[in-house]
Amino acid sequence: MIIFYLFKIIKNRIDADNQEKVTQYKIYGFFSKLLFEEELGDDLFNEKIQKFKQKIPFEKSWCKELMIENIIDLDKNLKGSYNHLLTKTYLQLGLFNYMKSLLESGKPYYISKVIYFWRELGYSASAKIIYPYVKHENEQIRTAALLAYISLSDKDPLHILDDYADRISPIDEIKLLDIIQRKKIKKPSFIGEWLAHERPSHVVFALKLIAHYNALEFKANVIALLNSENPRIRESAVEVTRRLLIADAEQTLINIYDREEDKVKINIIASLAQIGSKFSEAFLFQIVNSPNRSELLLAAMKGLKELNSELFSQEYPEGSVLASVKKHVLDPNI
Repeated sequence: MIIFYLFKIIKNRIDADNQEKVTQYKIYGFFSKLLFEEELGDDLFNEKIQKFKQKIPFEKSWCKELMIENIIDLDKNLKGSYNHLLTKTYLQLGLFNYMKSLLESGKPYYISKVIYFWRELGYSASAKIIYPYVKHENEQIRTAALLAYISLSDKDPLHILDDYADRISPIDEIKLLDIIQRKKIKKPSFIGEWLAHERPSHVVFALKLIAHYNALEFKANVIALLNSENPRIRESAVEVTRRLLIADAEQTLINIYDREEDKVKINIIASLAQIGSKFSEAFLFQIVNSPNRSELLLAAMKGLKELNSELFSQEYPEGSVLASVKKHVLDPNI
């Protein structure tokens, strides 16, 4: 009896797999014809859609989602003006309403899936529906909604960040900045307010935005944040001084050097190597002449080289630590 049921389960699985493969083949055929036909009138287009739906098990959820995945793949990979036709197909198939019904089910799995699909589809009309989910009780859904809304909205998309109360993780920062860069979103008005935000992650993201937008009007704020109590804020502020070449930060960078961890010290040295004056040269020379870890010695010596300092050009006693460090800067393979 058990063997019979196991055989039945395996057979059903094979049948399902075969049905999906056949459906995928039919979907390929449908789009191969549709995308390369001359422009169709609405009536003829709708007729083709209805006929195609009768050839596949469209009433099945897996079939609808297979269609969505194919539309997403085609939109990403095809060159040319096919987006309008793919969106039109998506709407005529009733897939927007299907996804909306999944969203309204309230189940986290379906909500996450719908938000992901809408973001990948790039259908901007769904942004308004996604917006409330930035306050959902589930943190993963809130984050997904944030990224999807900014990716999809056409009108001041970054204003949603005012309603976003969660910590912005380093991974989220990368994703947000990628979206901002791809969409060429204009500089938001909240940067100044966020520099004084109670959440460190929001301050850090504001610093990332300053670097991205080359917003030198905030350089005084950046210099002040070099003395923040939060180590991640300080590290981000150091990075901004380097990227925006904020020369006025030189003395503050020198002042905070000794109390930072080695990772931040190396970043400070990198900043001084870009913006430094004779004061920075003297400071970096002091580092190479003090007992320090090899990483710091190398960073400081490299900084002197980048500043075209005579202190780098001078000869050091053969066999000395400084001579070895200099050789390594000149040839990292040594």
